[in-house]
Amino acid sequence: MKLNKRYAQKLRTHSNLLEGALRLMGEEKGLGDLSLREVAGEAGIVPAAFYRHFKNMEELGLSLVDDCGGKIQAIVGDARNKGAYKSALRLTIGFFFDYVSNNRSLFRFIARERTGGNQKIREKIRESMKSIATELAKDMRMPKTIPVDDIQFASELIVSICFQMASDFLDLSPEAHTEMRKLKLQTIKQVRLVFIGTIRGRKRR
Repeated sequence: MKLNKRYAQKLRTHSNLLEGALRLMGEEKGLGDLSLREVAGEAGIVPAAFYRHFKNMEELGLSLVDDCGGKIQAIVGDARNKGAYKSALRLTIGFFFDYVSNNRSLFRFIARERTGGNQKIREKIRESMKSIATELAKDMRMPKTIPVDDIQFASELIVSICFQMASDFLDLSPEAHTEMRKLKLQTIKQVRLVFIGTIRGRKRR
């Protein structure tokens, strides 16, 4: 019983460190602007206890990327289970933007680190996006003449579009519902064009 309580406490502290780092970064700071001492203090622990969870701040950043990527892959699977194929695209994008809206600090971190900051974190983000694309490719019902590599490439392009649109989404006020709806529809349109381009491009070969 004591072991279970200790494990539960460890999980809570681990989560508090991740959430604390996101709060400290807010809208302006990057992970490189934070100190280990600051993050530990925000999580309510002494700096030495930080090392029971992460080797350094870089490892904390990698964990944030893993958390984001895993949840988005789950979103893709959830849309697959809840909707027919024709509505899966709209559902996936809708769920994705709901997740972005509810995790603004996390996506601001992803947007900043994707193009700057720590090299290992940039590589981890690219790796995570590729994994999301692989999950998405399972739902892309293309003609049998379309090679698997082309489907994967199209999936990666779709994920890239969604992440870019997420950055634009974060620039909108949470109350800007009309603009948010337009951005979602624009994303759906761009993704559909990727589908069309993949199919037509193959026919021309």
